[in-house]
Amino acid sequence: MKTYKKCMLAAAFATSLGLTACEDFLDINDDPNNPPSSTPALTLPAGQGEVAYILGNQFQFLGNFFAQHWTQSGGANQYCDLELYQMTSSDYDTRVWAELYAGALNDFRYVADQATETNSPNYAAIGQIMQAYTFQVITDAWGDVPYTSALEGLTNLNPEYQSQEEIYTNLIVLLNEAIAKIDADAPVPASDDLIFGGDMNLWRKFANTLKLRIYLRQAYVRPDVAQAGIQEMYTAGAEFLGMGETADVPFANQTQNRNPFFQTQVTFRGGVDVVASNTALTYLQTTGDPRLDNFYAPAQTGANAGTFVGVDQGTECAPGRTGEQANTISKPGPSVASATTAVPLLTAAESYFLQAEAVARGWTNGVGVPSDLYAQGIRASFDYVGDNVAGVDALLQQPDVAYPAGGTVEAQVERIITQKWISFNGTQGFEAWTEYRRTGYPSFIELSAAASESVIPKRILYPNTESIRNQNYPGLKELSVAVWWDVKD
Repeated sequence: MKTYKKCMLAAAFATSLGLTACEDFLDINDDPNNPPSSTPALTLPAGQGEVAYILGNQFQFLGNFFAQHWTQSGGANQYCDLELYQMTSSDYDTRVWAELYAGALNDFRYVADQATETNSPNYAAIGQIMQAYTFQVITDAWGDVPYTSALEGLTNLNPEYQSQEEIYTNLIVLLNEAIAKIDADAPVPASDDLIFGGDMNLWRKFANTLKLRIYLRQAYVRPDVAQAGIQEMYTAGAEFLGMGETADVPFANQTQNRNPFFQTQVTFRGGVDVVASNTALTYLQTTGDPRLDNFYAPAQTGANAGTFVGVDQGTECAPGRTGEQANTISKPGPSVASATTAVPLLTAAESYFLQAEAVARGWTNGVGVPSDLYAQGIRASFDYVGDNVAGVDALLQQPDVAYPAGGTVEAQVERIITQKWISFNGTQGFEAWTEYRRTGYPSFIELSAAASESVIPKRILYPNTESIRNQNYPGLKELSVAVWWDVKD
């Protein structure tokens, strides 16, 4: 595979490495399979940064639009392709597919392999955990993708596509191998680990929480496998990420070192494209959710100045658009759209919501109380966006928020996923869209007013470069074709 050089991405993490020249930083990616001068300590943050940049930029826009946290303003049409459901095979090509494969995954593969050769088990564990994380993102976006033969470089220019079911099975194996390598007596990374600073206990929790996510993603398509895997984890006493233990990549308010959404939308575009969707805004207002002013900012000008007001999803890309300017509508707020906003890979809130769902389904050997874990998920979300956690108790009394302890399992799952969707607002857009595809929740999401199709996209189109270069390209899969685990009506 071709290796791509991303000066902007590299510069965003140069500060953390003590580097000042973009060329120097990029040198580590010249040949990930046989770099002449790199080390796991130099390569690890590059890979973490690449994943964060994709999740915080291209996938942030895509996910938050499809999950209806954000919508297009009338002052521009930059993201009308998302509202129209008309993405093309070139939209996520070299900028995403190639960056994830030739960039991040090659970096993590190098870290794991080189660390194994030099007897650095903790670096090897992190490299494998990040491979598993990145592969799940890729397969959840595109479905069947290259996996086993994906990182063989010039020795295999036509990697085979494997089924998403097979990949999911292999991801659990990879994570189990990584967890087994964690060694409390071996050297650990420090500042070169942008996520946990070398805290291997947190990496173990992260791996367990990722395993829980992978199992629950299969809840409707392979419930027996999901249940057995989760029960095995609980029998073994697995620990998961808790309050204040979110896995994220930090950013700083410095040139080329800012949050990727902020850099794209505010620095480059002047903040004219993205505004609040009424789907999410109205729900927050109806439930009296204090996080409203974290997720969104009040309108700046016009009759709505100083108030929170949104736009119905897709109306500014539909015929008869009003041309409503962004400053007259609420935009993404300070907790999700500042220069220093971190990009989360897996939050403490998501961890609690995953645990709550597992308990609600009866898959944890009787361990845990779903209503308590659900409330903890909301508290963790409040904590992460900087809101007063004391407001959670009042919110939990709202009829549309209170946990339905006496309801069916599916009713409980719906409530859990709806609050997970709220916690993802502006922070984990890709996961919000992915969980909506898996569960169909929140149930009140409707088609964009500009939609040219009858269903919200269920996948991303394979890149055009794959159809040209890879002889094993499986053929076009339309946006409306569900991925393997998306089987719920």
